[in-house]
Amino acid sequence: GAGSGWSVKHINKLMMMSEAYQMASSFENAANATADVENRYVWRFRPQRLEAEIVRDAMLTAGGNINLAMGGEPIFPFMSKEALTGQFRGKWENTPEGPAAWRRGVYVYSRRSLPYPMFDTFDHPDMNVTAGARNVSTVPTQALTLLNNPFVLSQAQKLADRVSRDAGDPYAQIDLAYRIALGRPPAEKEVRVAADLIARQSLAALTHVLL
Repeated sequence: GAGSGWSVKHINKLMMMSEAYQMASSFENAANATADVENRYVWRFRPQRLEAEIVRDAMLTAGGNINLAMGGEPIFPFMSKEALTGQFRGKWENTPEGPAAWRRGVYVYSRRSLPYPMFDTFDHPDMNVTAGARNVSTVPTQALTLLNNPFVLSQAQKLADRVSRDAGDPYAQIDLAYRIALGRPPAEKEVRVAADLIARQSLAALTHVLL
């Protein structure tokens, strides 16, 4: 309010430090889950889909390689030759893989005639029209992107490398991977499933699942 000089930063901090903002989104309170399934009384945080740019940023953060440099030229995340075929006008020059390409999504080049496919899949607004709010959808292409996209696979490997570097045995790695990716420790059943997955496939397979 007026006492803080109408500071927007003060308002943001006030909201983020509030009890409501810091609530968990899990259904651990069985009584509340039964009495208020729709969360009308705000006893838990409402789960919500991350926005397109933040999906990418979250993976970079989990992998430990996000570049937080501010300002400067835009970046051009990798786009396949197939996607670029027939684009005779406009610019899209893939930024080589590395710190320069790992900047936050806000710095990804926006081109109306050629939207970045990953952002497009996760409901980035159509840049040809004004959008008062973003659509939120759940479609098969989102799951397929998370399963097969080269960027997602590379970030899963980077998260696996980070975990294997900072934790020794498989159980410590599982705990750390969950804490980094999901912000919580794994449940007992999740530990068993994860250990089996690591034994049968690899640590990168587990981190891919978590992403």
